[in-house]
Amino acid sequence: MNKLQEELQQLLPLDQVDSMSGEEVVGSVAMDLYRAEFATIRECGPELPQVLRDTILIIDLDTELSMSGMTGFLENASGRFLGETMEAMQRIGNEADAEILKNIQHMLSESGVTPELLRANVNALSEQDVTTTLNTHGQQIHEVLQRVELEAGNLSMQSDNEEVFELLYQYVDTNKERLKQELQHLLSN
Repeated sequence: MNKLQEELQQLLPLDQVDSMSGEEVVGSVAMDLYRAEFATIRECGPELPQVLRDTILIIDLDTELSMSGMTGFLENASGRFLGETMEAMQRIGNEADAEILKNIQHMLSESGVTPELLRANVNALSEQDVTTTLNTHGQQIHEVLQRVELEAGNLSMQSDNEEVFELLYQYVDTNKERLKQELQHLLSN
């Protein structure tokens, strides 16, 4: 059994998935996702079962928004998955937030700003630096990020993430058999 298989078996034990509700699956993932022993899962991305991947993307977005806003999401490793997060929102039926993420992606693209560039700017700082987006990224990117934050303020997750999570719970419930099959496939290889 490889590291990913071990982590998946710990995070979502196959023999328990059937008896779990969508809310319980999401809660289980959310409670343990950021523990060090699940680092491989967070790095795997597309190799994961789609339902699990979508769940992780939405949890990551919610976590980053509540901790440091859309700028923090884009500057952190999660920002690399903006497009995938937008698609995950579409899959769970949250078209409004998917459209807002698409607008943000367009604003960044139009301005030549990428999450990789933002991350590189942040990584160039020392741990002791206390700074602003203006000092970290310069005037042009700072202005883009201000517009991005304004657009991100329209995300339903910013005002009431319960609605988004209700959609996610329903999505997981509806696709639980698919999740179980994909987990079985991954664990058996």
